[in-house]
Amino acid sequence: MDWGNTVNPFLSESNLYRLMLDGSRDPIFSFDRDYRYLYANQAFADGIGRNLDDVLGHTLWEVFSEDVAAKRFKLVKWVFDHKEPKTFEFWLSRHGVDHCYLTTLVPIFDHQGAVTAVAASSKDLTERKLAESRLLAAMAEAELANNAKSRFLAAASHDLRQPMAALTLYVDVLKARATKQNHDLVAKIEACCASMSELLNDLLDVSKLDAGVVAVKVSDFAIDDVLRALVNVHSAEASVKGLHLRLRPSRGAVVRTDPVLLTRVVGNLLSNAIRFTHKGGILVACRPRAGSLSLEVLDTGIGIAPEHTQTVFQEFTKLDETAGGAGSGMGLAIVSKIAALLGLPIRVQSKVGRGSVFAIELPTAGAARLSAPTAPAPATRLLRIGLVEDNAQVLGAMVLALEGAGHQVIAALTGQDLLTRLGQQAPDIIISDYRLTAGETGFDVVKAARAAFGNTLPALITTGDTDPALMRSMAKHGIEILYKPLHMDTLQRVIHDVAQGRSP
Repeated sequence: MDWGNTVNPFLSESNLYRLMLDGSRDPIFSFDRDYRYLYANQAFADGIGRNLDDVLGHTLWEVFSEDVAAKRFKLVKWVFDHKEPKTFEFWLSRHGVDHCYLTTLVPIFDHQGAVTAVAASSKDLTERKLAESRLLAAMAEAELANNAKSRFLAAASHDLRQPMAALTLYVDVLKARATKQNHDLVAKIEACCASMSELLNDLLDVSKLDAGVVAVKVSDFAIDDVLRALVNVHSAEASVKGLHLRLRPSRGAVVRTDPVLLTRVVGNLLSNAIRFTHKGGILVACRPRAGSLSLEVLDTGIGIAPEHTQTVFQEFTKLDETAGGAGSGMGLAIVSKIAALLGLPIRVQSKVGRGSVFAIELPTAGAARLSAPTAPAPATRLLRIGLVEDNAQVLGAMVLALEGAGHQVIAALTGQDLLTRLGQQAPDIIISDYRLTAGETGFDVVKAARAAFGNTLPALITTGDTDPALMRSMAKHGIEILYKPLHMDTLQRVIHDVAQGRSP
């Protein structure tokens, strides 16, 4: 007889089921209507630290402590009364260690449809619960670390932006007054300021994206116009390194996204490609795909190892510390955050020593939906400006720059001092730093000035603070913000727009 293909004839069906239940690692048991245990496997007995003889035939109260038994009684009674299964979790101390069980109670019916017993099985969820607890603790720790990072970046950015704000304005003034013999020296100083400003602006961009205060303004536009402008801007930088920067246009493709944010994304990709390419060149190309346009930046640079193609999008990650030493390590992190905000997929392909390809999928739009060109802004008019700034260096630089542009500036260290100096004559605009001495803020200055001269008085707050909570608060109140360091051209344009009641 072939015993391998038959059921053991010495085992009845009921005995076979019992062996299967007894061999289970999960506790399995059953009750009758008197809440006596009819059956319990060894796993159940081991789980409660009792012998099987101390379980079978005994009631729920005799096996468990009174408080534990009372909780189980309600659930078992519910199954008897409602004739429906019931699943629940409970904790039980086992050998001095707490265990979590997921228990399912199932009614057992007789031939007349009455519930005569309840069968139950339990699954030990302790390891899963502990893992979930560790995961939640890790997530909470990561959130605390992320908040701490944001606070650190905000504080560092604020403290660095104050002297940088003054330095940048002084350089702008110096550049306008420089002689031919000093042009090269001023250009080098300006380049150093630009490098420091890039780092601070990257810190600001990351903080704004993390704070969720970046406004997306979607429109339809010709992608070639944006790309030509970017290639023109970066051509000089590429030429200095002996690189060829070329554009393969899309031949009139119209895309639908935020043109300003997309410009920042592609600009960062180009800067990154130029920085890490030492010979050859960079190609910007547009390739049509099914229902979209693939905008690609290809370079012949140092490339990225396969295990690093995703980590390069993390903050403060640099591809190669020896590649010129420039950069904040946040360019690609900003690319990733903006792309996620716009809902644009990014692909990366790279080979070490051969180069990289960064591709962005852009939704296309019909040419008929192109936005009308924006009319040029009117010439800046001269203004009477009320200025509050408690940092003497920044105050002096702003007064020098604004008066040099022809504006009348009434400057003060506090809001009350400004109102005294203004007298009865209203300014055309109020400009105030956000964090002032003695707990005063730019909000306080604007509120007091508008109380004196009317709620429609244009106001602008300057700040070096990148705290996400502060950004959200300003956006909520509809306050226009200009972040330090300040360039004279940008400052002039924003002041003019705010004074005219337009959003910069």
